[in-house]
Amino acid sequence: EEDQAARRDLESDWERATSVDADNLAWLKNVVAEVGWPGPAMVGEDGARAAWLLAQHADRDPAFQRTCLDLMTEAAARGEASRADVAFLTDRVLLAEGQPQEYGTQMMGRKEGWVARRLRDPEHVDDRRAAMSLGTMAEYAAEMERAYGPASLTRVQCGGCGRGISVCPPGGDEKPQAACQACGWTATLVTGGPGDL
Repeated sequence: EEDQAARRDLESDWERATSVDADNLAWLKNVVAEVGWPGPAMVGEDGARAAWLLAQHADRDPAFQRTCLDLMTEAAARGEASRADVAFLTDRVLLAEGQPQEYGTQMMGRKEGWVARRLRDPEHVDDRRAAMSLGTMAEYAAEMERAYGPASLTRVQCGGCGRGISVCPPGGDEKPQAACQACGWTATLVTGGPGDL
């Protein structure tokens, strides 16, 4: 609940989201160290979904996200984790490792609308998505538009003061500038790093 509440306030309070994520990361690390991946048989459907969400948002510790992905993949083979959740975490981990994503779950706002961030073999992505119980990319882009409105910009965290900054994300050879109006911090955005920005 705190994770989702903090994300609703991202526009005005990046520090809160960062703090909530840090607390949740520490808690989930302890749980995983003690019991392994907390699947539905252990913690119920809601608990398993919450554990996945915390792993999905543990971007500050990509090695731990990879550990969670490996554990979730094993759990999914036993029916103890959602294949769709595994797909989302797979894409998050691959992007953090500098690799293209498999399932197109990580989207970015571009002037042309919601598009998948770096994606391997886009021609066959819908086949891979179907195998993970996900709808088509077109359906997902429409869902993103319904949930978040028309896409054109994305949010990054200011490296100076921590506030959110709206920018057009990098794509292809583009290297847009991010500039914080509050503190004057600037940066050139490039692809290939943790979180891709």
